[in-house]
Amino acid sequence: MASLCKYAATCPVFTTALGPLPHIGLRYRRAYCRGGWGECARFKVAEAAGRAAVPAGLLPNELQAVRELVTAP
Repeated sequence: MASLCKYAATCPVFTTALGPLPHIGLRYRRAYCRGGWGECARFKVAEAAGRAAVPAGLLPNELQAVRELVTAP
């Protein structure tokens, strides 16, 4: 069994259905929350800048936002 991201219990990607397309949430959970969390934009921001710096709507695959969020004042 793949390991679970240490932020999963409080991450909206893991704990909610993500709107009208719940199958998208399932894909994110499989790809990022259960083993691929090291490649997750939310995980990267939380590790580099703290949980408070992670926007609620940031999706795991929005890696282009990581640099901006991590270096923001």
